[in-house]
Amino acid sequence: MPERAPAPISDLFASAVHRYGTTWADLALGAVAAMVASTAVVAAAAWRWGGNGLILAALLAYPISYFGFQAWVMLRGLPQQAPGARTRASYLTALYVGLIAGGLVYILGPFAAALAPLLLFAVPAVAAGDSSAAGSVPRGVRMALANFARTWAVWAIVLVFCVPIGISMFLIVSAFLAAGPSTLVGIALAVPIAWPFSALFVRALYGDLTGRIVVAPQDRTR
Repeated sequence: MPERAPAPISDLFASAVHRYGTTWADLALGAVAAMVASTAVVAAAAWRWGGNGLILAALLAYPISYFGFQAWVMLRGLPQQAPGARTRASYLTALYVGLIAGGLVYILGPFAAALAPLLLFAVPAVAAGDSSAAGSVPRGVRMALANFARTWAVWAIVLVFCVPIGISMFLIVSAFLAAGPSTLVGIALAVPIAWPFSALFVRALYGDLTGRIVVAPQDRTR
């Protein structure tokens, strides 16, 4: 087979945006995922975990919810329904990758954003049947490093797209609510917009790097 040229990043972006506009189930499930994570944080507050405890609860609940959502988006986009064992392995991977991501943020703070792309491909690899749950993180790290420029470029675009949404939602609700509730409500409003785009963009990149997905003609920019 002739070697396939990688799709331009602009095509992957266009593909994610195009599918974002037609996958209302992704938006709905994104809202549900945010509500589940927010409920965990509210429960931690009700149990009087304290300030650091609440931060830790949020840093674990939201990454786990995001990677679980990423697993759902990836599984939903496969040409054929994944076997039950692979589906369970995908969500198991989302659980422990979310724990790793939350731990990195807890330890490194904002600097963890530079390492986040190393975790982006673990869940897609399991969902696609390319890796076991145990080997998904090492495989994802190798894949990200082998495609360093494209992976970090996509991650930078995700941040540029998603961070302003989160800030805007927080500023809107902070005019009506106290700091704690406004943070949770702001996240709940931003997630249904930001997470589907992020997951679809990562799915497009993973498909392009593995040759599984060809960018549709209507999504090409060249």
